[in-house]
Amino acid sequence: MKIGIITDIHSNIEALNVTLKRFKKEKVDKIICCGDIVGIGINPEETVQALIKLKDILISVRGNHEKYLLEGLPKTVHDDNRGMSEEEINNHKWNQSKLSKESKEFLKEMKYTRIIKLAGKTIYITHYSTKEDGSYKKINKTPNIEESKEMFNNIDADIYLYGHTHTYSVNNDNNKWYINTGSLGCPNESNIAQSGIIDINNDKITFKRVTEEYNVEEIVEEIKKIKFPFYKKILQIFYGTKI
Repeated sequence: MKIGIITDIHSNIEALNVTLKRFKKEKVDKIICCGDIVGIGINPEETVQALIKLKDILISVRGNHEKYLLEGLPKTVHDDNRGMSEEEINNHKWNQSKLSKESKEFLKEMKYTRIIKLAGKTIYITHYSTKEDGSYKKINKTPNIEESKEMFNNIDADIYLYGHTHTYSVNNDNNKWYINTGSLGCPNESNIAQSGIIDINNDKITFKRVTEEYNVEEIVEEIKKIKFPFYKKILQIFYGTKI
């Protein structure tokens, strides 16, 4: 069984489309998304609608951006105890305003975590590892194998899938895998969409990193043209572009 893995699409339909095209070529059987489908980018509605078309093979969980949409914006962000600026708040509201009722209902149906069985293997899916109260643990962008085990020490699975850090990180110990494919939709200073493919065959798990090139500069120019709230910081932080 082949499983396509994506996370942190962040309303980037171009990155999603090139990745789905690759998944189709690779003949994946399922697609798993670790959340943050919306937020940051310019095409939230198109992005969600593309996933709705895949609902028969898609397994997805909510990220913090879906939580912002469905439960409201937090007073502090993640684990760094900083408040959101007014411009940042307005950016979230702008992105959320582009979503149709159908898209919001689709996101609302998602859970924060999933434990599933595929091809005889137990797979744990989350946006990031959490504390007992449901808040995220301290972010570790490049955990080693021992740190990966500690992140998920309360969950028994064969494969742990997560995102949130936007950083590629894969650890494997005795056929137990901890996989963060990195942000699909926030390229930083690159022109690639990151994803991955898990292959489960005769009890053996293998993983392949997937990177697909696309026209990031075209998206940057469109963002500059739209000039939505917080766009300069978004270009700087998530696209590696200065205004």
